[in-house]
Amino acid sequence: MDKVYSNRLILGYLKLMDKKAGSAATNHILEEIGLDRLKMSDSSGFHSKEDSDALTQAAIKLTGEPDLSYLTGRDFPNSMGILSGFILGATSPSFLMRTFGEFESKLALKTVNTTRKIGNNRFRVDITFKDGFREMPYICRNRIGCYETAPIFFGLPYAQVDHPECAFQGSDHCVYIIQFPEYGFSIFNRIFQACLFVALAMLIFWLTAPSRNWPLPASLGLACAGFFSFAYYRGQSAKKSMDWSLLTNEGLTKQNQTLANTNVQMSSLQDLTTLLNNCVQVKEICEQVVATMVNRFHFGSSQIWLLDEKSEYLSCKSALGYTRELLAFIINTKFKIGENWDNPYGLLIQTLEQKKTLLFNDPKEVYARVTKRTREFLEALNISSFIITPLIHEGKPLGILAAEFHQGEKLVNQDKVLFQSVSNIVANALVKAGLIESMAHKIEQRTQELEVANRKLLSAQEMSIQSEKLSSLGQMAAGVAHEINNPLNFLVNIIPDLRRDVDGLEKIRELVAQSELSGELKKSIQEIDEQYDLESHLSEKNFVFEKIQKALDKSTRIANSLKVFSRSSSKEKSDPEKFSDMIRDVIELIPQKVRGDTQIVVDLSPDLTWSVNKNEVEQAFLALINNAIDAMEQKGKLEISGLATKEEIRISFKDQGPGISEAALKKIFDPFYTTKPPGKGTGLGLTIASEIIKKYGGVMTANSVLGQGATFELRFKKIEG
Repeated sequence: MDKVYSNRLILGYLKLMDKKAGSAATNHILEEIGLDRLKMSDSSGFHSKEDSDALTQAAIKLTGEPDLSYLTGRDFPNSMGILSGFILGATSPSFLMRTFGEFESKLALKTVNTTRKIGNNRFRVDITFKDGFREMPYICRNRIGCYETAPIFFGLPYAQVDHPECAFQGSDHCVYIIQFPEYGFSIFNRIFQACLFVALAMLIFWLTAPSRNWPLPASLGLACAGFFSFAYYRGQSAKKSMDWSLLTNEGLTKQNQTLANTNVQMSSLQDLTTLLNNCVQVKEICEQVVATMVNRFHFGSSQIWLLDEKSEYLSCKSALGYTRELLAFIINTKFKIGENWDNPYGLLIQTLEQKKTLLFNDPKEVYARVTKRTREFLEALNISSFIITPLIHEGKPLGILAAEFHQGEKLVNQDKVLFQSVSNIVANALVKAGLIESMAHKIEQRTQELEVANRKLLSAQEMSIQSEKLSSLGQMAAGVAHEINNPLNFLVNIIPDLRRDVDGLEKIRELVAQSELSGELKKSIQEIDEQYDLESHLSEKNFVFEKIQKALDKSTRIANSLKVFSRSSSKEKSDPEKFSDMIRDVIELIPQKVRGDTQIVVDLSPDLTWSVNKNEVEQAFLALINNAIDAMEQKGKLEISGLATKEEIRISFKDQGPGISEAALKKIFDPFYTTKPPGKGTGLGLTIASEIIKKYGGVMTANSVLGQGATFELRFKKIEG
């Protein structure tokens, strides 16, 4: 880092820090920012811009003085010493200001101070920089403080300092105008200094030649004359100071207000930059910009206009500060680019084509130069002054930004500088947002195309897999049904013979009981009777054969239900059946051991009927009920309810189980898919149930939220007529 500032420039900071917080606190702060006090106190040394910035910020924080640089500049005369001050006071303001300039050029190596007299005790100072160097704003405040105290060396009040151009407000260098107080009595200060100097010389002469008596009274006389002159000078200075203090206070107030406005604008610009960097939509950027112009920069109203993609039309994208009717008028207005552009004074020509920032404090002057349509538009806005700046990016116009006052307020050149700064920020943000929106649109369009293609592919794949599964399942089901039906048919056929044999055995037992047999034979028969408990078994034969017959019928129905997957299976006979009866029959078939503590609540109207094969649909209901019992681990409540509308009949099975994940719901009806542990599920129950419901014109769906149970709903759509 280049060392560009003399240490003498920061001695005032260290002095004020010691005075405000003590040397211990000052040394602690210096250690925190990595500065050595001993080196910084060396008046012959130099330090870098970064060190100066760090020290200034630390000093402001420590002392609590936000304008510490200005106060340090005001303390400049005290840092010069009595002798230096006396010598400078014996010179002229012109000599003093030139000395100031030379002094600054030696203390700030990258700064060039050019001072020239532009009037009676009035001076202009131009500060330029070497090698692209840029100083911080607090240096301006320090310099103003120094210039204001320059008249102090002559016993005069503070100077009035104006700062019309600043490197931090759009200019390439800083300009200061210093006005010394006008005074016609400075001659008395010169008389005092001359008398004092001559009196001192005569006194020295008298001391070297005491034999001569006249130098002593002459020296005393001159000294008295000098002090009388000095007293008159001080009196006049005090009176003049009173007059100038009022002017100086007004100047300070004006400068402070300007500085405050500048700081607010710089802060608002930084906030706007940060805000727009976080915006990714053009509309959002436009809304934020006009809101900042009105709310932060305090314009009466603001609007932003953008060109369309083909640069054919200019339309307003956002506006603020107008009535609802006027806002609608602005938003609905469009200007065709190139229309009536033969007028060199046209606002769009000057902004979009010539790339000028236009500022008008008298709109009536504009009305006479623009087209009728533009004049009518401006008159509708009822403005007292307005400013327009183009939004340019890499030489290409994007649109315009405008702001207006309506209550007689006037614009200044600083507003033009502000608008140019804002336009650069907005243009860059608009280009970035435009690229993001374009890319996002392309990505969204491509994503939609990929999603459509992916859905088609997945649909085709699922249909292919489902077809293969169902085909394989149909072949397997046909074989399984055939293999099961063979032994079932044997049992069905042998039951009548078995029942006849049991009836015969019962008759033989009755005949034996009635006959008179020998004691030994009768005893043997009785032992056999007791051994096989024939009396008890024969008394229950009708109940047992009835249960066996029901079990065989159920097994036969289950085996026949597998035919639903076989394309070659013929349709079973369908009859109108009540859903309530079928549900209750199924519940009765479920053993208590399987149900456990499950509470099954049925709320079905007996009017709900549908033409189905009772055996097949009961098989579907059985699968749904068993599935719910397993999900609730044989505890909880299963609610079975029904509803009939003009369009359809709905039957729902709602359980209190753990629910089904979204991924599982997508495959819940797939063959062989199961969430049960190995050995506890085949993955066919819900698949078979779904196919049975489809067979009779219904649709089965599943809905669930994890932790809130599951609901299986059957919908049978009614056919008109």
